[in-house]
Amino acid sequence: MRVLADRIRGVERRVRYLGLGLVVLAAGFLLTGRWQLALGVAVGALLGWVLTDPVRITWAVFVIAFAVPVTIDVGYPTNPSYALLLVLFVLAAWGRVLRAERDGWPPRALAAALLLPSCAVLAGLVHWHGVKPIAVGVAPLLCFGVLAWHLAEEARHDRRTVRRIAEALTWFSVAVAVFAKYQTASRSWPIFDQFAYDWTYTSAFDATRAVGLSGHPIIYGTFAMAMVLVALTLRGRFWYVPVTANLVGLVLSGTRSAWVGTVLALGFWLFLQWRKVSWRGLGTAAVIAAVTWTLVAVSPPALQPDTTAAGPTPSPAAPTPGPAAPAASSAAPAPESPAATPSPATPSPAAPAPPAASSGAPEPSAPAPAAPTASAVDSVDVAGSRISDPASADARFTRMSVVWDGITRDWSTVVFGNGPEANVRFLENVGIGDGQAQVFDNTYLTFWYNFGLIGLACLLALLVLLYRRLRSLPARLLLVGFAAQVFFFDVWLWLGAVAVLLLAVALGAADNPTLSARPLPVPRRRRPGAEAAAPAVAGPR
Repeated sequence: MRVLADRIRGVERRVRYLGLGLVVLAAGFLLTGRWQLALGVAVGALLGWVLTDPVRITWAVFVIAFAVPVTIDVGYPTNPSYALLLVLFVLAAWGRVLRAERDGWPPRALAAALLLPSCAVLAGLVHWHGVKPIAVGVAPLLCFGVLAWHLAEEARHDRRTVRRIAEALTWFSVAVAVFAKYQTASRSWPIFDQFAYDWTYTSAFDATRAVGLSGHPIIYGTFAMAMVLVALTLRGRFWYVPVTANLVGLVLSGTRSAWVGTVLALGFWLFLQWRKVSWRGLGTAAVIAAVTWTLVAVSPPALQPDTTAAGPTPSPAAPTPGPAAPAASSAAPAPESPAATPSPATPSPAAPAPPAASSGAPEPSAPAPAAPTASAVDSVDVAGSRISDPASADARFTRMSVVWDGITRDWSTVVFGNGPEANVRFLENVGIGDGQAQVFDNTYLTFWYNFGLIGLACLLALLVLLYRRLRSLPARLLLVGFAAQVFFFDVWLWLGAVAVLLLAVALGAADNPTLSARPLPVPRRRRPGAEAAAPAVAGPR
């Protein structure tokens, strides 16, 4: 308590007065029932505190990206994805300003951060549809470029902080996995059923799949995949606990794209580590697999759904973003299940619903959720059905055909693409008439469709360059898993998914000796006469 009191006394009087004023203001808003304004004051004060220290900024980037869902709208001025993108951009840009004297403005880092946004601008100039589509298409790419630059520079100078963040995330993911187990056992998604801004992000859409804290099973599957790989390679204390917990979450999410990414990354890890394989390691893997299967299969009776209670009641229609909300440059991932797709017009968290006059399919209305049955969901059978169901693969082949027709329309669309937001314009005005979600579900093809072969080549070149330069095992496994998974869905407006790539960049920069940088030495005060005595002390070299 004495240490805490000393810290409080050490704070400037003006800062204490400012903090007290903010507390009074937030309390006043709460007393008048305006909780959103009180929340805004609290978040603003927290962000102000974060912006004073680049290390806090690094922590905040991952906390916001992984823990704040874009499927919940708490009253953002624009749709959640772009609002949080703006916050992350401000954090990273201000972090670079704070470190400008130490790190400077390296031209290579700036070129890497601006490469993909430049491709978007070029495609927009060749196929002109106005300034707004260019701004909307460039915004996510620019934000993630600046974020990667900030995290790489911080990791170069402070390796311990990045590894500490990664280990903290693995233990945070254990709590998320417990929440995911509760979601599938109770067949409800607490918080998301009450506050999700669209019924497709509630358990009424598909209660058999867990969504963790993301509000979407594919994004939670991406997070669980990343945490498995990080915990396995960093090997902190009791590393097998987060590995097992996230394998459980990975199965419960029912996300086959994350399963593919995890299998490929683990296969790559075994290929690199085959000389270190031992009977002890094989036994540990068998125990982890057995415990994972048990935790997936067993549902505590206390968590089973109550047959006398009604299921979650989502709002009958999603509130569309206001007229100032930008259109999405990448739509939401498909649910990977035809049974969970009641209409071809499933909106994304960052895309406004198609207008009523559009030739596309009408906005779906929320179905009345069925009352839960007496028996709990058999998660093992659900996972098995996900593997054997071919409908999702057929839907993706259909989308590949549609996207390829748009890419090969003429030579300019092959080389320069159709321009930023071209996929959104197509899906709103034409659509894909197969009864599935209106998305392309392939980051590489969507990137080619929008930004051309030049943009796709730059994207692939960046991934290859990151793999070659970041000679860190955790970073490389994350890159392999990420690169494989985004072949199956559009990633750019899902912060929790792109954060996997950002975490790979940070870990790779921290573990690569060729990129490491020594912090600047702290100048010491010299005693009187030290300068005169220094030449006499130093002998010949």
